[in-house]
Order: sequence, then structure tokens, then C-alpha cells
Amino acid sequence: MSQEEFARYAEHVFRHHNQVMTELIESSLERAEQDPGEAKKLSKAESAMINVCEPLNEMVSETMSGESAGLKLKLKLADTVPACEKASQEVEELMP
Repeated sequence: MSQEEFARYAEHVFRHHNQVMTELIESSLERAEQDPGEAKKLSKAESAMINVCEPLNEMVSETMSGESAGLKLKLKLADTVPACEKASQEVEELMP
């Protein structure tokens, strides 16, 4: 994948992740009525998603503020973006 293709992929994953976060917020009342076992699975998946997507969110935040991301953060993205995509999909599948 070229650098440009990866940048488009990362943007797609970032937007999807944000959409999932928005849906989580909007479904908070439905989540309160969810089966306790399912709610626990969703909560655990949500926490994992937040953790795994943190470097991607950090990179976007730095880019939007005009800062230059460090090499260490840039290198993390190769693993982080696919993991964030997977985690976001898992949360999406567990939402009520």
C-alpha cells in the first residue's frame, strides 16, 4: 500500500471509529436496558477500542493542530489502524 493509500485508509478508519463513538453516545439509553452480559461485553469491547485507537486519534489531533507527529507515533500507525478498524467493527456489532 502506498503512503497515499494508507493515508486514505487511516482517514476512513478514523471516521468510522468516530461514527461508532457517536452511536455509542446516542444509544446510551438503549444500552441501559441491554442484557447485563451483553452490556459487559460491549463495555469491554468499547474500552479495548478506545485504547487501541488512541494512537490514531493522537495522530489526527496533532495533524489538525499543525504539529508534526513523532517518528514513534508514525511507526505505530501501521499496526494501530487495522487494529482500530477491527475494534470499531467489534463494538459496532455488539451495540443494541
